[in-house]
Amino acid sequence: MKFRIINLTDGSQKDCSFQDLSKSLTPNCIILRVKEDGFESIGLVSHHTLVVFAVEFAHYALQNYTKKILPEAQTCIDLVYKWIKDQSSVSKEELSAAADAAASAADAAAYAASSAADAAAYAASAAYAAYAASSAADAAGKNKLDEQNRQATFILNFFGAE
Repeated sequence: MKFRIINLTDGSQKDCSFQDLSKSLTPNCIILRVKEDGFESIGLVSHHTLVVFAVEFAHYALQNYTKKILPEAQTCIDLVYKWIKDQSSVSKEELSAAADAAASAADAAAYAASSAADAAAYAASAAYAAYAASSAADAAGKNKLDEQNRQATFILNFFGAE
């Protein structure tokens, strides 16, 4: 399965595979599925949508790829979920502090959690969290490709385009 990502800000286009979908998204882009007879629109990705993806990837990594409880990472993820519901409820400083605390925990999934906060605080792409979650899977001895496929499936389900 192939996709085309069109960045609406600068008009650039990029083709990617199913496995690379989560790492290819940018704020203000459209996802198209490449079909034999053209393209099928999957959805418009806003900054807010990218944060939803990033925190989901981080939360999944924390729940499934860690061997110990990481309260700093969970606090970070909880703050990002709070920000998703109401952007005025959490300041950029709070998100940054939570991300710093999560990143200081010596664990790959904590790194994935901090990437979700970075996405919210700094308008980074979900690619940061996607890479981090894939790395967390790899560090936990899981198949990195399976995690990339899970992320792409989550994105398609989010837009109702299984």
